[in-house]
Amino acid sequence: MLIRRARKEDLPALAALEAEHPGYPAWGEKGLAAEEEKKFSVTLAAWSDGVALGFINFWILKPQVQLNSVVVSVKALRTGVASALIGKLDEYAKKNACSEVDLEVNEHNAPALALYAGLGFKVAGRRPKFYNNTDAAVLMKKTIAA
Repeated sequence: MLIRRARKEDLPALAALEAEHPGYPAWGEKGLAAEEEKKFSVTLAAWSDGVALGFINFWILKPQVQLNSVVVSVKALRTGVASALIGKLDEYAKKNACSEVDLEVNEHNAPALALYAGLGFKVAGRRPKFYNNTDAAVLMKKTIAA
């Protein structure tokens, strides 16, 4: 598996990954392209044999990193792609002297909650009715060692 910065020509494949997950708050090609214009935004994509396996988007907002999105192909779920992408985020955090990673996740997304907890994230709060005015957002944080 190769993880690298996403390129403009990658965006259709990354948007297709989002489309594999009905109900996911997808950015689509336009949203992904808009992220590429922000100097503080990083999108990394995981590839194997020319096939997109997943991507991650985060913002470097020193002294913290805001994790915005992790998407993995349905065919590549539970194969370590998400963990590898978050590992790269941790590398970026360290390189940029960021000491904390923050994220929010739907309270009903049990696989994501388990993944984040397993990677050292701790629950820091909740935002009631955050998603579609029904589901709460679980706020999670992780400290990055220098």
